[in-house]
Amino acid sequence: MTSRPAVLFFLAVAAMGCDGRENPASPPSSEVKPAVTASAAPTTVAAASPPPPPADADEPVPEGMVAIPPGFYLMGARANEGLPEERPMHEVAVAGFFLDRTEVTVRAYAACMKDGACSSWKTGHPFCPIPNNPEHADHPVSCVDFTQAEAYCAHVNKRLPTEREWEYAARGGMERRRFSWGDAPPDEKLACYDHRGSCPVATHPAGAFGLFDMSGNVWEWTSTYFGAYPDEPDKGTHRVYRGGSWSRRFPKWLRTGLRNRYEPDKWSASIGLRCARSRKTPLCPPDAEARGDRCVRVRGDVMCEPGLAWNGKACTLGGLDLPVRHEIAASSAAKDEPDKGAAAEPTPVRKTRTPAFDGDCRSHYQGRPAAYRYEGGTFYSRNPVIAGDGCTKRDMGETWTSACCAG
Repeated sequence: MTSRPAVLFFLAVAAMGCDGRENPASPPSSEVKPAVTASAAPTTVAAASPPPPPADADEPVPEGMVAIPPGFYLMGARANEGLPEERPMHEVAVAGFFLDRTEVTVRAYAACMKDGACSSWKTGHPFCPIPNNPEHADHPVSCVDFTQAEAYCAHVNKRLPTEREWEYAARGGMERRRFSWGDAPPDEKLACYDHRGSCPVATHPAGAFGLFDMSGNVWEWTSTYFGAYPDEPDKGTHRVYRGGSWSRRFPKWLRTGLRNRYEPDKWSASIGLRCARSRKTPLCPPDAEARGDRCVRVRGDVMCEPGLAWNGKACTLGGLDLPVRHEIAASSAAKDEPDKGAAAEPTPVRKTRTPAFDGDCRSHYQGRPAAYRYEGGTFYSRNPVIAGDGCTKRDMGETWTSACCAG
C-alpha cells in the first residue's frame, strides 16, 4: 500500500472510463449505499472451495484455466439486501465450464496484438498499461473496450463468461460468498484494493474455486447485456462488468453480487477481462438438462430465497399462491444516459452540503475539505458541473455523485 499523500493524485483520476469522443468519465453504477447484510453474516475469511471435480478424461482442463463444476445456485440478493437491480434472488442452473485462473495479463494481450488479432489497448489515461514496459507484463490488461475483450478471447479459442457464470464462480456457487475470499471486508492483504494502480495477477490469495482476483484488481467484462433480473436479455445498450477494482476505496464495490455496466465502446483504466470456455459436451447439474447452450431444471422444486417456498409456479411466502413484490431495476440502462433525442429534459443538477463526509475529504483530497452531494441530471451531465466547481469526485451512484470541494 502507498501512503495516503501518495494516493492523492490517483484518487483524482482513478477508475475513469474513457472513449475516443470525450474526456474521461467514471463508469456509471447504481451503488447508492453499502449493501445491507444479514446480522448473522460471518465476518471471517472463508476457506478456499474444495477443488472441483476433474474434467472428463477426453477433455483435460486447459492450461491456465480452472474447471468450474455444474450446479444450481441462487443469483442476486434477498429482498432486504443488496441493491434494487440485484433483486429478485432467483435460481440459475449453470453448466460446467472452464474459467481463466487469472485475469488476462498485459503480456498475453500483447501476444495477441503481435499476432494481429487484437488492437492496441487505449493509452489516454495515466493508469493504462505502458507499452513494452516489462514491469507491467504480469499486470492485468486494462483500457480495452468490450469488443477488444471479446476479440482477445476469440483469438485464444475462448469466450467471455456470462454474468451468471461469473457470479457463480466468484461466489463459490451456493457458498454465496460476499467477496471471492469470504465475508471479511477487503484490505491490502486480501485484494488489490484502494491501491495506486493494478497489481500483478495472483498477488493475493485465491478465492472460490482457486480463482484469483475475482474481487479487486480490475473489473472484468462479461458477455451479458444489462437487464432486470431474472431475465438475461439477448440485446441491449450496455454490457455487464463485474468484480470491483484497484481504484475503489469502499468495500461495497468489491461485492460478488454487485452489478455494473458500460456501453461496449467505452473503456476504463480499471476494466479488464478474463476468458471462459464451454465444455465440448454440455454437463448440467442433476435434475437439469441441456437446452441449447443452457441448462434447464426438469425435476425437483425450484430453490427460493430464505423465507419463500416454491408453489409450482413461483417462489412465494409460505408457498401460497400469492405474488411477491420485489423492487427491481428497469431492464434498460438508458436511465444512466437518456437518448439525446428524447423530448424529456433531465432535471437540473442540485448541489447539497454533506458535512458528515468532510473528514473523508480532508483525509484523501488535499485542499478540498468540504463534501457535497450532486443530484439530478444524468451521471454524465453531473461530471462537468462538478469539475466546473473545482471539485473532485469521491463516490458515486446512479442518481448521485459525492464530491470534495475547496469550500
